[in-house]
Amino acid sequence: MTKSSVAAVRSGPTNWPTAGIVSVALALILVFVLVGFPWDSLARRLAWEISAAIGGSVSIESLSPALTQRGPVLRARQVVVDHPAIARVRLEELELAPRWSSSWFTGEPTLRIWAKSELGLVDGVFSVGEVSSFIGRVQRVELAKLPLRLDGSGVRLSGRLDADAEISLDRKGSLLGRVAFSSPSLVIHSDQLPMPIAFSHAEGVILILENGATQIESVSFEGELIEGELSGEIGLVHRSESPPIDFQAEFRIVNPILRGLAPGAGIPISADGGISVRISGTLDAPRFEALSEGARPARRPPKQNRK
Repeated sequence: MTKSSVAAVRSGPTNWPTAGIVSVALALILVFVLVGFPWDSLARRLAWEISAAIGGSVSIESLSPALTQRGPVLRARQVVVDHPAIARVRLEELELAPRWSSSWFTGEPTLRIWAKSELGLVDGVFSVGEVSSFIGRVQRVELAKLPLRLDGSGVRLSGRLDADAEISLDRKGSLLGRVAFSSPSLVIHSDQLPMPIAFSHAEGVILILENGATQIESVSFEGELIEGELSGEIGLVHRSESPPIDFQAEFRIVNPILRGLAPGAGIPISADGGISVRISGTLDAPRFEALSEGARPARRPPKQNRK
């Protein structure tokens, strides 16, 4: 064995312990820094910043760093958001991570957020500024828990839906944006109906307008009782009042019992249960007016069988 090889053998074992000690020391320093960091103070500051940005109230019970499958995040627990436009929402968990973009240089940071709430799961990008915005997806939303402001209408929704949302919220409390949704279990309950109406599939696009009204750009629905399409607008009123509506609808009553009730309600109906109407008035007192052939909404081509 040469002198150089002997030196290499001798020097090898002494380098590994040195590298290991340095790695352990760095890890311990990082742990001590994380443990000693004033996370409670940061939680209060973060809640204050978000509250100021959205014009509402936010509280965070605890905040800590975490490593998840989505990468390193700040994990907040038991977050409560109170805002006039969305009422009171509780988030069991909220994960925040910076999303690097030029917006940080203008004082409007962009964050990747993931949240588990009493309403469903939220995953998307949240931008903080004069007008804060969210772009992302919400899943398994419980419709019965949504603050839909239908208290005075005698109408209730239940079931679940998933949606892609582009929503903005200014500090004055104005909410506007676009929501494209789909639901396998939408149910409409109304004091004006003899029974709840369930749909095996519903999908559509809803716009939240600047004046607070809700525009239904297009909604299609299928069920054992009714199938068809609807578009129009729901006006904004105080939650104690029933909102005004202006819809155009083309649908077919599938259930023969419900079909037999339509003429008694003054709704014109074809032999196969087809109806083309304008629906006005309010949700709790709708008025039906038959549409002429030229005024009917364009029918979509038949859907392919869903897998």
